[in-house]
Amino acid sequence: MADSSPSVRELADELNVDPKAIRAWMRRQNWRHPVEAGSAWSLTAEQVDLVRAHFSRADHAMPPLAAPADNDELAEVTVGQLLVRYANILDELRHRGLVRTNNAPIGDLAEYCAAIVYDGLLAPNSEKSYDLVADDGRKVQVKVRMIRPGTSPSAVFSPIRSFGFDVCIFLLVDGDHGGVLAAREWTAQEVQEFGKHRAHTNGVVVRVGQIKSPAARGSDLTDQFRRAWQELIEQVR
Repeated sequence: MADSSPSVRELADELNVDPKAIRAWMRRQNWRHPVEAGSAWSLTAEQVDLVRAHFSRADHAMPPLAAPADNDELAEVTVGQLLVRYANILDELRHRGLVRTNNAPIGDLAEYCAAIVYDGLLAPNSEKSYDLVADDGRKVQVKVRMIRPGTSPSAVFSPIRSFGFDVCIFLLVDGDHGGVLAAREWTAQEVQEFGKHRAHTNGVVVRVGQIKSPAARGSDLTDQFRRAWQELIEQVR
């Protein structure tokens, strides 16, 4: 990027637009590989001109959410074929830079989704206290849980053992259709106050019911995470 090229924030100030809206639009243009998600943008002069041209228009509405895909065809796939497909899917998600470990991909996808919502930069894998740094400087821990019809409200997120973060986002994802059911942001103090310490895991856990309830405490970021999740799962290589 040339020294004279403005940053995304400078463009946002110039155009009087939320920088998140600019970044979301740029991601939809496939200007960079998904492996670069969570890193700072570097724009060419041509890209800067395209941003200015697009955001000089009045209507910058987000596209409507797509309906969940129909997965009925998986009913005819054997368990062995499913395991092979799962391994291939993990390989492809790693190739796209969307998962960073061999674990179930939901955790890494949740972190990338949070990076979109918080307009943040992902922390290194070695960082145990938080998962990303938001655009406003807050350190964010990400906890996610897949929810199915039989999931009990007493089920818990993975334990929190370190409190070197400012906020924790608790994300519930529909295990059948893949959409975001709920997203609640708690401060580190709220996690310590309302979570439950478990000696055998030496950590604090939060129950699914504490997040899923319509009366759940914390900041409700469900709509933002639904839009970001939809944007993420629609990505192609």
